[in-house]
Amino acid sequence: MKKIFKELNQINTTFEYGRSLGIVRAVAKNESYDGKLLNLGGKETVFFGNCSYMGLDQHPEIKEAAKEAIDTFGMYFSSSRTFVGLELFEQMEAKLEEMFEKPVNVTTSTTFAHISNLPILIGRKDAIILDNYVHSSMQTAVNLMRNLGDHVELLRHNRLDLLEERIKYLSAKYENIWYMIDGIYSMMGDGAPMKELEYLMNKYEQFYVYADDAHGTSWTGKNGVGYVLNEIPMHPKLYIGMSMSKGFGTGGGLMVYPDRESKELVKNLGKTMIFSGPPHPAAAAAAIKSAEIHMRPEFADLQLELKQKIEYFWKKANQLNLPLSGNFKTPIFFIGTGTTENTAFTTKSLLDEGFFVSACTFPSVPINKTGIRITLSKYITLKDIDNLLEMVNQIFNQLENIGKLDRENIKKRFVDKTIQELHLV
Repeated sequence: MKKIFKELNQINTTFEYGRSLGIVRAVAKNESYDGKLLNLGGKETVFFGNCSYMGLDQHPEIKEAAKEAIDTFGMYFSSSRTFVGLELFEQMEAKLEEMFEKPVNVTTSTTFAHISNLPILIGRKDAIILDNYVHSSMQTAVNLMRNLGDHVELLRHNRLDLLEERIKYLSAKYENIWYMIDGIYSMMGDGAPMKELEYLMNKYEQFYVYADDAHGTSWTGKNGVGYVLNEIPMHPKLYIGMSMSKGFGTGGGLMVYPDRESKELVKNLGKTMIFSGPPHPAAAAAAIKSAEIHMRPEFADLQLELKQKIEYFWKKANQLNLPLSGNFKTPIFFIGTGTTENTAFTTKSLLDEGFFVSACTFPSVPINKTGIRITLSKYITLKDIDNLLEMVNQIFNQLENIGKLDRENIKKRFVDKTIQELHLV
């Protein structure tokens, strides 16, 4: 126990140092908020950490729908939906099912979605394999399963060669094998290899995939159905948890099922569906309006606008030889810095120049892959991207001149040829 406390204290010391610099747990003292500018330390700062990729959190129609719902139904409907719920909640799920063209359940968070789903969908005689980069919300839900005695193991990130070996081995001992992944991984911004996973689902009868596509929702796919369903059609052995707190712009979690039987089973028996309250009326009304906006033809133009910014960022970063974590064209970019000290220096220097980015160190990322995480949204302009990346380049030049940073060495840390050269189909 002493060793554990010592390690936690070391991490906490790093965290508190970042807090003293104003780069973690920062407090924005805005009188109002427009999605782009934060008042940090009395200075106007461009927010490069906003995960509302499509800018729908500030959409006037969505805000108006939320206001009307508060006036009509109040702040909260305080009852488990098992007993009684507002018709508004059923209307919300119906509109989301129209958008996804599949059965949907809604919860107040993505974590609650996973906690409701997993104990119902996964049998006691099944095995669970976690990608070791999978989101903390999924790990929380799986730990509940582990406590019930389920077999759980970790797999190196996106190593489908190792995954297939485990499927073959575990199939002889367990009824089904569930692989837990993110659609878009929240730190590095890389996507799961869905086409290869579809191949494995078709090849192995006992193999299922459960995906958390929180960061893939809205900015890609027809009607914004997300990364996973843009890569492959819904599969009978694919289950998806999503977030309405990122690109969707309203707050809450949702679950997409391959069949109505699974939806109703979870809705009737899922723990957070039974024992937790429903979404706030404002969030439900906002979700209905957001789904309507997603299904409008012009929503594809909003997606294209963001994708053009993503492409621009990627090209500019490569022109400046910045050590990106990979060739991932998503709204999440990760630039390696080499050390925790460099991460703190880079993030604080950017903050002083009017840019807020996310400082990412162990344990949120592997200890040798520390860096800065940058997200793009509707609010960010091409000029903002130019200004930020030019400043990162200047800071890196400073660090290189004093021998504290090596761009090529950092790049090598993110390259794994075994993964890049793997082709299952």
